[in-house]
Amino acid sequence: MKVRLVVSGLPGMYGEARALLPRRDAMRVVLAAGLALVLAPVRASGRPRTQNALRHFAWSAWLAASYGAEVAKAVTAEHERHSLDPLDSECDLRNNKAGRRYGRLHVAEIVDLPTPVAVWRLLGIGRRKWRSGRLWAVRHGWVEPSHSRRVGGAADAGGSPGSAG
Repeated sequence: MKVRLVVSGLPGMYGEARALLPRRDAMRVVLAAGLALVLAPVRASGRPRTQNALRHFAWSAWLAASYGAEVAKAVTAEHERHSLDPLDSECDLRNNKAGRRYGRLHVAEIVDLPTPVAVWRLLGIGRRKWRSGRLWAVRHGWVEPSHSRRVGGAADAGGSPGSAG
């Protein structure tokens, strides 16, 4: 089931990238997404929520550095159109935004690297952000900062119960 969802988003992701970029660059967008998908479990030590956050952060950062924040936003928004889970999508959008911000600020150090190396390094940077609570995860029906220690409601950690934020 999960594989089908991943594959179903590929034509739309490629199509959006192709509408904005030359064919070779659109293929690089798909390659970077695949690299983030395959390498994130290693950087996240197999933890699914961590993998998801790192994957979205790294891919968005790479996209923003390589092609600009607007292309990154358009391609990742197309990817999210295929999400069946609004909370997961809200979380992904927040991690994408963090990635775009990082990519815009660190263009030179990202674009000079081969794509696999850049994605690997960005996953490591994402892991540090995860550990310091600067990425987002869905926990117990709430979108919360990673490594939050929420005891009460969402207001205690700045999370939100299913609201787009």
